[in-house]
Amino acid sequence: MALHTISVEQALAALPAFPTLRGRMVQLRPPRTDDADALFRVFSQPEVTRYWSRPPMRARVEADGLLAEMHDAFAARSMLNWLIVQRGNEKAIGTCTLFHFQSRNRCAEIGYALMPECWGHGLASEAVALALAWGFDRLGLQRIEACTDPRNERSRRLLERLGFRSEGLMLGRLALGDAMRETEVFALATRPGDRS
Repeated sequence: MALHTISVEQALAALPAFPTLRGRMVQLRPPRTDDADALFRVFSQPEVTRYWSRPPMRARVEADGLLAEMHDAFAARSMLNWLIVQRGNEKAIGTCTLFHFQSRNRCAEIGYALMPECWGHGLASEAVALALAWGFDRLGLQRIEACTDPRNERSRRLLERLGFRSEGLMLGRLALGDAMRETEVFALATRPGDRS
């Protein structure tokens, strides 16, 4: 049965388990209870959260909370928050997330974070490409959006390399500390029949 004949919610509900995606350099795997230390290591770094809507984590208990949110979101099929690991190593070096599913419009949003020492090696690009392909092919999505701070040049370049196009700025959309910042919206769309 072609996936576009069922809704995004139906495709998510039909998942028997959290999917694992494998690439040449990275693997996207489900979060596990023993991942809290690695998640804290990722999200306690100011370089990682510089353009995020939340400050760096200060206590490990915050990572425990994030793990619980990831598990709850998958149970509700409202978000798929993969952990990025390098092939041959199970230690998480980042996250890649599909969320804000809109079944009627067949679209979702993608987000990602990676340890700074892993930047510049193509790991984030491969992780995001794996999640994109899975979202288009398995969920039947027709559009995936990404929102980034326009000052985040690394993220902008990653999205452009993957075929995303900027659709402009949304003013005052993102809270960074006490200030409201603009967000640049990127989108990647596919027409029915473009992917099998």
